Amino acid sequence: MPSGTPSFHDTTMFGLSMRFDVVVGGIDLGGWSSCDGLSVDFGQTEIKVGGVNSYTVFTPGRMKFTPVVLKRAMNSQDSKKLMSWLKSMIDITEGDAATITLRDQHNGSVAEWTFANVRPQSWKGPTLSSTGKEVAVETLTLIHEGFL
Repeated sequence: MPSGTPSFHDTTMFGLSMRFDVVVGGIDLGGWSSCDGLSVDFGQTEIKVGGVNSYTVFTPGRMKFTPVVLKRAMNSQDSKKLMSWLKSMIDITEGDAATITLRDQHNGSVAEWTFANVRPQSWKGPTLSSTGKEVAVETLTLIHEGFL
């Protein structure tokens, strides 16, 4: 069997992309339908060494973390908790710690990302229309100082 291919007898629990928790400042912000932005760019800089063409040298640069974008259908409980947290963040210069936990099929933790100094960058509410039939979706964008 090729390396990295799970066997049928493997007991490893795999993370399910639709099962994750978001907790900010100790407040469970409820269920979300999508999470984007779990990434880091290490900012490696290529150094061109004069006369050496057989390999490339890289030096560490400044890491760049992307904002985390969360989306979900609005609901009476979770959206109220979110609005309360957003109100508490007005005029705050220091953010909260936040954790996103990826879950398996049995709700076990597969991976966790703990973000430093999380603050809301933006919140976007749904587009409302008397002729629409879509679910009302809210979007929260969080900025942070890293998760490594």
